[in-house]
Amino acid sequence: MYFTTIMTTSSDNQLFQDFLPVSWEEWKARATADLRDIPYDRIRWKTPDGFLLEPRYAADNMHMPPGACTAKSHNGWNNCRRIPVTNCRSANTEALTALSDDATALEFSITSPDLCNKENLELLFESIHFPATAIYLSGSVGDPHRLLENLASITAFSENKGGLLTEVQKNTRELFSAARSLSEFRFLAIDTLPWHERGATPSQEIALALAGVSDLMNRFIAQDVAPERIAAAIEIVMAAGSSHFVELAKPRAFRSLYPFVLKAYGAPENASTVLFARISSKNRSLLDPFTNVLRQTTGAISSILGGYDSLQIDPFDNGISVSLNDAERISANIHLILKEESFLDRVNDPAAGSYYIETLTAELAATAWKQFVEIEAAGGLAEAIKNGMVPDAIARAASSARKNIENRKKNLIGVNRYLWPLTVGQEEQLDALQNAAETARNTSETTSFELLRLKAERHRITTGSIPSVFIWLSGDPALGIRQASFMEDFFRCGGFGIAGTALLDADSSSCATALENNPSIVALCVAEKDPVPAAETICMTIRKQLPGAIIVMAGKPPEGHERLLAAGLDSFVYTSINVLAMLQSYHLKTGIQ
Repeated sequence: MYFTTIMTTSSDNQLFQDFLPVSWEEWKARATADLRDIPYDRIRWKTPDGFLLEPRYAADNMHMPPGACTAKSHNGWNNCRRIPVTNCRSANTEALTALSDDATALEFSITSPDLCNKENLELLFESIHFPATAIYLSGSVGDPHRLLENLASITAFSENKGGLLTEVQKNTRELFSAARSLSEFRFLAIDTLPWHERGATPSQEIALALAGVSDLMNRFIAQDVAPERIAAAIEIVMAAGSSHFVELAKPRAFRSLYPFVLKAYGAPENASTVLFARISSKNRSLLDPFTNVLRQTTGAISSILGGYDSLQIDPFDNGISVSLNDAERISANIHLILKEESFLDRVNDPAAGSYYIETLTAELAATAWKQFVEIEAAGGLAEAIKNGMVPDAIARAASSARKNIENRKKNLIGVNRYLWPLTVGQEEQLDALQNAAETARNTSETTSFELLRLKAERHRITTGSIPSVFIWLSGDPALGIRQASFMEDFFRCGGFGIAGTALLDADSSSCATALENNPSIVALCVAEKDPVPAAETICMTIRKQLPGAIIVMAGKPPEGHERLLAAGLDSFVYTSINVLAMLQSYHLKTGIQ
């Protein structure tokens, strides 16, 4: 399902003609009054790129992108299937099967340059109709000049509208000579996916793509290649994450800025911009695989409404928790559902005119352009990477994003909030899951939390038990239950078991009930105006009956919390703490690791 907000002028015949228009200043004044003691900034959103977004946009406070967004003539997209190539015959069979399942583009991920000679390529492309199927090549393609010559020698391939998705290091004008018969094959890829995986923000990805275009223009114009020929050979590869509106605005912002770069180098401003999207794997969960389908669907909708020309979706699971065939089939069906059932290809640039999306596009474009100019001032992309400017900026962004996940300011369902228990199949595949998590540690947002759960599960198998938590409620039941839900969700993220939850008095008999199952941790949820007296009594009682228990308390440290620490309280758990670090400390204290 999709929507768009259309900017229209008022008329007497409109449905809401009896309602007086409300200006932005009037709305903000009313909102500020209704918020009372809550600062207005609390309802504004500071994006990962540093700019603020208002909770309401209308015609009088919206911004428009700096240049015309060169929208496509239609909103169709290539449904691209990625196929690893270790054997050309079997890869061809897989490709034909994918085409029969309604794929409209194929990405052959080459595992060895030896597979790129003419004979192997002809075998790989056998029975594929090139005008109807865009063919992309990536991976270990070897010498790009030789590859292009081999492709050009295959007569029917001249009609192919795909491209080379691997960035070529040998940037000489001979590439254009080798590809002279491949008029629609784009062999100059600018791939921002590696930067995305390192933690680049959306505006940084746009800036890096623009800087990549500028570097290519500089390099080939110096070799007397016409700027329009260079532009015709460029394809931009970007990742699509699950932050719906931001990812929708990202390609639109790039398209609004791209003509300015082309104009600066003498290329036609209306040169076609070809964008290739890959659904991001950064937030893909190993332990809650089916939630990944929702993330992929969100990213796919953003990509399509944002105007990407091709979209590639990997299987939502790597075959450990769900069979690879099932994962491939379900992920491939996302394309079909969004096209054949949701009709997302029927409206061109459906986001155009939405006050919020146009403003978000404009802010992304302005932020990205500033970063692009800084990269150019540093000597261009290659020099900015070499002198550490680009890596340092991305490292800062990645650190900020990591903190947001660790303190759960950013929720990842099934990872740092609202977990689903491991399946029997996952319990039998702990080694494979742990190896996969360790391998993806540097590019994944999920693995730090998932490794905690895997270590806890391994501890259970090794020792026959798992450290558990008893949640002790005291005071107002309504507030206490909310605190208990928070504490249960918190500890489950670390793989701890829940020994029980009960509303109890602060006495010895209640303590015996709480400690009946010998929990490693007792979590206090004391919902009283002054929680210190009751919590102090409970702490001292627990200390007498189970000296080794770790006592924690929900909420920020109250006034007089020193008394609780003296009575044996270990720590406080509340919304702004570093959840990952706290859970790691409880792992150490309970002997999990």
